[in-house]
Amino acid sequence: MITIPDMANVADLQRDYRGLVNGLKKTGKPVVILSNGNPDIVVMDVATYNSYTQNLKELQEMYLLDMAKEGMKEYKEGDTKTLKKDQKLLDLLD
Repeated sequence: MITIPDMANVADLQRDYRGLVNGLKKTGKPVVILSNGNPDIVVMDVATYNSYTQNLKELQEMYLLDMAKEGMKEYKEGDTKTLKKDQKLLDLLD
């Protein structure tokens, strides 16, 4: 499901900071702040930020674990490459 983010402009933020903050805390949804009609920044409450960063950290850890498992599987199957004396790891990507 696609959700449209809540939006406010800079004037709304300046005029009703407390109301915006209370809304953020109530909904837990980030708010896109527009400047001259263009997205400028995203504002969110600390609980939402902490949740997002924790989820990102967990996804990164799962990805790295999957990559390590794949590497070990390839190693056990003999699907490896040996670097020559003056060769760099990035040279294998060419």
